[in-house]
Amino acid sequence: MVKLIVSDLDDTLLSNDLTISPANLHAIAQARAQGIIFTFATGRMFVSSLPYAKQLELPGDVPLICYNGALIQRIDGEVIYKNPLPHDVALDIVRYCADRDWTTNLYYEDVLYVNQVNPDVEYYTTVARVSANEVGDLQEFLKIGRKAPEKILIVSPEEKNSARRELLVAEFGDAAQIVQSKRRYLEITNANALKSTALEWLVQYLGLSMEEVLAIGDSNNDVEMLREAGIGVAVANAVPAAKSEADYLTLSNNEGGVAKAIWDFALGGQAGNQAIN
Repeated sequence: MVKLIVSDLDDTLLSNDLTISPANLHAIAQARAQGIIFTFATGRMFVSSLPYAKQLELPGDVPLICYNGALIQRIDGEVIYKNPLPHDVALDIVRYCADRDWTTNLYYEDVLYVNQVNPDVEYYTTVARVSANEVGDLQEFLKIGRKAPEKILIVSPEEKNSARRELLVAEFGDAAQIVQSKRRYLEITNANALKSTALEWLVQYLGLSMEEVLAIGDSNNDVEMLREAGIGVAVANAVPAAKSEADYLTLSNNEGGVAKAIWDFALGGQAGNQAIN
């Protein structure tokens, strides 16, 4: 029996216009009425995820998995789990990116910092609906108090993203998680910060088991979560790696895929989904 539903946000729960469809709203409400906990596992900041949690009217004690598993914070604001990048690793990565003039977002205590706002930063803040704080030299900013950030994100031109990821993995792959989450985003977190790792911690915290989890996602940062959950469902627009690790495929994010997964696996039968494992 499903007792916990965990959904990615972008390109999964959210339609391409960054809204939650009426079908998804209704299915989530029905699941919650049956006593099922619903939450997010997202690469987004907590502050960027919170408006969607409030739209769903989730209770204040529901924890949200943010920053690809580097933070779990309850809707009421209480932080219950943190796994940030070590200071020295973060500093080396920021220096490496600065030397190559790559647009670098730094997230510390749920605030976004950049050296300066440029078109790449504006693109990101428009999607995430957050503001960016200019601090000049990010290396010097990190050194003050030896900050350990939740995440670093590189915003790249789409055609350069894969090559940049290869360079970062070769240089820092043993010290950090480096994932391409969207066509223009490279997300860098603690080597042990994964959605799946945070989900396993949360399941124990809630007194549940992974077998009682329905996880829904689309991207490379969802792969392990889809594999480890009792039921892993990939939306039709998911990347190949997510589809290959999921147990089932459902409709796309623009067709109410999350709603269909909830009805089929948490509230009813499995009709209409394509079993792939």
